Amino acid sequence: MAKKRVVGVSVSPEMGLEAAFVDYATRTVINYGRRPLDYNVLRREISDLDIFKGTLQDLLLEMAIPKGTEIVLNIPTILFKINDYPASMDQVKVETALEEDAYENQFLKNYEPCYSYVVLPSSTMQFNRVAYCAAQKSTMIEIALSIKEMGYKLAAIDTSVSSELNALIYLDKVNTAPDTKWTLLTIEDSCCRILSMIGRDYVDEYEELISIGEVLSDAENYATVISAVEPLLKNLPSKYLCIVSKTNAISAEVLSNKITYSAPIIYQEANGFLREPLLMVPPSLDAEFTKGMSLGVIGASIYADFSMVNSQNFNLFNKTLGEIYLAEQPPEIFGISVTNDKLIGLFIIIALILGLISAGLYFAKQSQYNSLESELTAKEEEIAQIEAYLKLHEDLSADVFDEGDEIKLGLQHNKNIYSYYTIVGTEIPKKLWLTSLKLGNRTTIEGQADNLESVYSFFRNIKDYNTSSDIKLQKLGLASSNPITPPIKLENGEEASFDTDSVLTTLNADFYEFKISNELPEKPANTEDEDGLSDLELIN
Repeated sequence: MAKKRVVGVSVSPEMGLEAAFVDYATRTVINYGRRPLDYNVLRREISDLDIFKGTLQDLLLEMAIPKGTEIVLNIPTILFKINDYPASMDQVKVETALEEDAYENQFLKNYEPCYSYVVLPSSTMQFNRVAYCAAQKSTMIEIALSIKEMGYKLAAIDTSVSSELNALIYLDKVNTAPDTKWTLLTIEDSCCRILSMIGRDYVDEYEELISIGEVLSDAENYATVISAVEPLLKNLPSKYLCIVSKTNAISAEVLSNKITYSAPIIYQEANGFLREPLLMVPPSLDAEFTKGMSLGVIGASIYADFSMVNSQNFNLFNKTLGEIYLAEQPPEIFGISVTNDKLIGLFIIIALILGLISAGLYFAKQSQYNSLESELTAKEEEIAQIEAYLKLHEDLSADVFDEGDEIKLGLQHNKNIYSYYTIVGTEIPKKLWLTSLKLGNRTTIEGQADNLESVYSFFRNIKDYNTSSDIKLQKLGLASSNPITPPIKLENGEEASFDTDSVLTTLNADFYEFKISNELPEKPANTEDEDGLSDLELIN
């Protein structure tokens, strides 16, 4: 967005009517024009407002200032004062007191005043120190209406005491470092004005009316000024004195050599004695003509930018003008003026916010849609698998399917396996344990025991549960390195009986190992009895 263009317009007894557009950053004059205009110094007012209106319109037209441009107007100071008011007074009471003070001024006693004020940093707990300026309300209203009728917008009305000081600070003509106490002396044809300053803050002000000009000699002019200001300066010690001359009757440089002051004196010509332009002038402008531009028009031109860094700004185009001001101001929302630029910015922000919300909702919906689409795809795949299964088994009928028959068939087919599981779970004798269990069409059960009775008992249990089983006790032996003694025959032909403990002790064995299986043995086994029990075999 292009930077808003503000044109400064200034009225002064010395220069007439001026208008200027200044590039704040580069201190360059972009456009400047000047026309003669009568100003009544004795009454401190523009001599003829109709002439002012016509002259201003012609000047802006000559300078090709576009309609709608904002204008800051600088007028000669009519009343500028610094007063103390009790801190207990609220804003309404302070403004009432300011209006009453303005009525007492000789230039405003016959007019209703408008005013602008700032509370100074030098205020205390007991008193508020207030600097204020005032002007004729009717004149300001007529000027505001005429500028509106021309197609321009009045942004502010400043006075010379403020605009000239701002121009000096902007041009680095004075040292306004914090806590630096200094004094400004401004010389005009009709008065001398003294400002006591600390940095950029007003401390006090003094005004002495004088009468100088071409009717007096140079010596008389300088003597008039010196006699008017020296008694005041004597009581205002500071780090330096700055003299500014706006009249061609007094040279600030010459006066700085004639006046007596207790501190260094610097000077700034703002009149015909000025040798160099105050601002840079491009080749497109007449350098000699532009050199004559006043501090007041410079201050008006930089008002908008300089007010951003200066806390003490005056603007007579305010609520004291009444309905005309309120009608010209944009509406306020929560105390903030809603200008066209602000409205455009607000609409852009709202559009961006709505765009971000819409984008967020879109991506959220898109993510939700993608998730649902993935779920739908998974369901479709699952349905496809079920349909394929159903098609593969479409010859099956649920009418001929009987769950009980299927269970019986399964039990019959796996009877041996279920029997073996039952025996293993419930019929294992004491002092016998299993080391391997293989169940199925071919069954192998291997284990160990510390006595023969347990092995035989376990084998009989298996046979009792399933009499049709072809399972046999294929292997039974002792876990010992000593060979087993053949069975001992008694005289009557019977074998001698031994208890298992004595056998294990005699053979130095720890336990028996056995194998019950219906698998074919890898090697031919010893001859078996009809119960399938082989001879006792030693296992090493």
